Amino acid sequence: MKNLINTDIRPGYLNIDFEKIQGIDSVYDLNKLPYPFKDNQFNEIIMRNILEHLENPFEIIKEIHRISEKGARIHIRTPHFSSNNVWGDLQHKRGFNTDTFKNVNMQSRFRILRQEITFSHFRFFMRPLAKINPVFYEKHLAYIFPAVDLIIELEVIK
Repeated sequence: MKNLINTDIRPGYLNIDFEKIQGIDSVYDLNKLPYPFKDNQFNEIIMRNILEHLENPFEIIKEIHRISEKGARIHIRTPHFSSNNVWGDLQHKRGFNTDTFKNVNMQSRFRILRQEITFSHFRFFMRPLAKINPVFYEKHLAYIFPAVDLIIELEVIK
């Protein structure tokens, strides 16, 4: 079964949000753990602009691991820490960087398949540098040439 945790409504997915809007299959507060799903239930989870709203992203990611089957794909899109989108929304708790999903505990649960820093059309010239050396970009250039989002694709390891 596929799961979509987002308001980006998709047919054939279980569409979840914290409020009832058209196309949502289930209303649920994603801060409440554990989620009402069985272990190893989903083969794909899409979290688009979700993590930055949640109280404890690390615990959420552990719960995502629990409900995902081995080899499941996890697609995450969240504001990069340098983005003005991080603090423009009062519901945002934090921004993320390329090290967020590299800690030791995360590496034992997930394999990083893709990680990309996105930019507005006016800063497209930063994309190649951020792709080649994201650490250099984040340490030295992120506040001069802010990014927009961080896109991460993970594979579940069990």
